[in-house]
Parts: sequence; C-alpha cells; structure tokens
Amino acid sequence: MSGAVWIAVVSFVGIIIIIILVRRWIMARERTQAEISETCDKACEILIKTNDGDMLDPSDLKLTELAVNGYLNDTGKEVFEQLYLRVVVEDTYKKPYLHDIEHLTRDHEGYIYYKGIHVEHYDRDYVYSEDAKNSLLELKRRCEYLERRSVEVSCGSAVWGWEKYADDYGAERLALLTALLGAYGLRYSMVEVYNSGRDNKYFVLGTPGDLDEIKNHSVTKSMIGRYFDDEYEITVGNFIYGDKNNLIPPDAIKDKAEIESLLQSCHGYLTKHGALEELPAVIYKTDFAEGYENTKRLDELLNNPGRGLEYSVVDFWGRGSNISRVFAYGAPTLDEVKAYEDYKHMKSAHGVLSVSATTFRYGSGEPLTSAELPPFDKVEVLLSETHDYLIKHDLAQETRWNNFTHDVVVNRALKPEKTYEELEYEDEMGVEL
Repeated sequence: MSGAVWIAVVSFVGIIIIIILVRRWIMARERTQAEISETCDKACEILIKTNDGDMLDPSDLKLTELAVNGYLNDTGKEVFEQLYLRVVVEDTYKKPYLHDIEHLTRDHEGYIYYKGIHVEHYDRDYVYSEDAKNSLLELKRRCEYLERRSVEVSCGSAVWGWEKYADDYGAERLALLTALLGAYGLRYSMVEVYNSGRDNKYFVLGTPGDLDEIKNHSVTKSMIGRYFDDEYEITVGNFIYGDKNNLIPPDAIKDKAEIESLLQSCHGYLTKHGALEELPAVIYKTDFAEGYENTKRLDELLNNPGRGLEYSVVDFWGRGSNISRVFAYGAPTLDEVKAYEDYKHMKSAHGVLSVSATTFRYGSGEPLTSAELPPFDKVEVLLSETHDYLIKHDLAQETRWNNFTHDVVVNRALKPEKTYEELEYEDEMGVEL
C-alpha cells in the first residue's frame, strides 16, 4: 500500500474519531443542560411550595441554592432530591428544630420561634455556637413555664418582661435541684469567658482545674472556632449551695447535665436571695506585661540580636467550627502540613474543611537559618503564647499566605466525594450531607 493511501486511511480514521468525540460532547452537553433545567424547575417548585423559601430551614434553602448553582456532587444531589420529594411530591416537609430542641425554629433573618411564635433573635455567627444552644434550651424552659401558668408566650414575656416571672420560675427550678441533691450540699462554678466582644458563660459542678480545662470545654471551644484570640478574660466564680460540710460526692450524681441546666435556671434566684456561699473567684487574663515578658524570653532563646525569625501559623478548620492551630519554622509545604499530627487528628475526627499557612517575620534583620535556630520544641509553646502580642504591636509582619484548602479538600473528597462548597455548607449549618 502506497504512502498516499496510508495517509488517506489515517486521515479518514482521524475524522471518524473527531466526529465521535464531537457527538459525545454534544450529547453530554445536552444531557447537562437537561439536568440543569430539571434542577432549576425543581428548585422553583420548592420555593413556590414554601412561600419563596420562607418556610424552609436556612440549611435547606442553602442546599437549594447550591443545587441551582451546580455545586452538589452525587451525595448532595440525593439530599436535594429527598428535599424535593418531601416538599413537593409528598407534602410532608417540616422545618427541622434548631439544635434539635423541640418546638424551636429559626428563619432566614435570625428570628427564633417557639411553636411558631417569635420569642428571640440570634445573629448568624452566634446561633450555632454551644453557648447559643444552652441559651436556647433555657429559652424553651421559660416558654414551657409560661404555658403552665397560662401566660401568653411572646418575646415580651419570655425575654423583655421576664423579670416579672423570674422569681417564681427560679423557685420552681430550685425545688427540682433540691430534690436531686437530697441532704447534700453542692459546690459549683460559673465560668464567664469574655473574648472578642463576646461574653459566654456556663456552669460546671465542682471547679475547673486550670485554664486548659476551661479552654477544652464545649462552650469555650465553640468560641475558639469563631472568635477566640489571645486577648481574653475568664472569670471562674465559685459557689456552695446547701451544707458545705456534706457536699455531694461525684459518684452520687446521677445526671450531671440536668444539675448544670438547673443551675443555669436558678443561679440568679440563689444569688438574689442570699442562698449561696461565695468563694474567691479565679481570673485568667492576658495583658501587656505578659506579652512583653514572653517577647524577652523569645529573644533570649533565639540568642542572635539583629537577626530575624521567619515562622508560620498553620490553621486547620474542621466541621462544627473545630479548629486546630500549629506553629512552624519557615513556610511549610503541603506535604509537611499533612504530616502534622494535628492535621491527621482533625481529618479523622472532624474532616478538614480548610487549611492555610500564614508566614510572618519577627525582627528586622535577615532571618536565622535552620542551622542557627534553636530546636523548635523549645520555642513552639512560647511562640504560640506570644504571636498575638507580636501582631498587635506590629512586631511581626505577614510576608506570605498559602491556602492549601483546594489541595486538601480534593484529596479528602475522593472518599466520600464532596465539593468544597458542600463541606463549607456543612460546617456553617451544622449538618452533614
């Protein structure tokens, strides 16, 4: 066969292949367009059925938005189909309860409802925190109290005019607490955490052992995920109710959570009526002197006046506003980040939503080389305690920022397959697709 014939045959085969590929592309495009059209139609039906989405939970409205914008993978699409089935086909949709607290719901503007009655308003950046959950549980108890007293439940009676009912309600809750304690007395603490303009509080039996125990409490951890920086003030108020010579032993406490919820309800009543013995409070507070002393200690460890230090702050964000932070010399690569124990733990325990490494330079001179730096384990804790002070007082400057989120989420999304938008949505709404 001559060369000309071979060229003709190859050309013909090439044309056939191109035609097949083009036809497949057209069919795929038509199929994609049909899917988009079907999804948009279903979204419109959902919105029409729910009064333009007003009757949807904010998380379900967000899911509908993600579906229309094409951000759902197969798992998300299945959740959207289930939503369509419940709202449009079966007409069985009910707005889920906020924090799974019966009768409490929230609209898209942040208004809180008890059995459909407006009783409060929580900001979006606060409503999914642990402190908000505790406050909402107390709000529900107030509403139930008002119902038992045949008082109309409203924002006025449950919040703004609550002082009118507070004494009777406190006495009612105290009776339940006394019944649980029997002849025992109770020592407990009220922990108030003030940070970044937020003031959260919670009650614990006994007294916290140290600052680390406080920071590991669910309320404080939910603050760390949203607002916590190094400028905080924590006050631990310590109290004894009842017989201080016969305090209830730990093994006699059958329902710790119930007692702590009762304390939340009646602590104000106990204080008002002088029923508590108040013990010395413990205060944890950051201040200028602490940061200054830490900086001096850091300089002594580096032991190289006139030279600078390059270091990075690596943040791992997981579901439920869980966050972990590590410090490192220099600017770590993605492979180095994945080798951190904090990353491995966050990935297995909560799923990694985003990872970023921000690099800073402390000092004005040339950064110390790896050979000149002291062992990192001698610097790590001090650097973590000093970093916010260095930034606040312009002693360290940001030099670069690496966002590893895309790489990490792509790798994580293989099993199960989820888009970054879905993972971000899950974290924000506190749900899992």
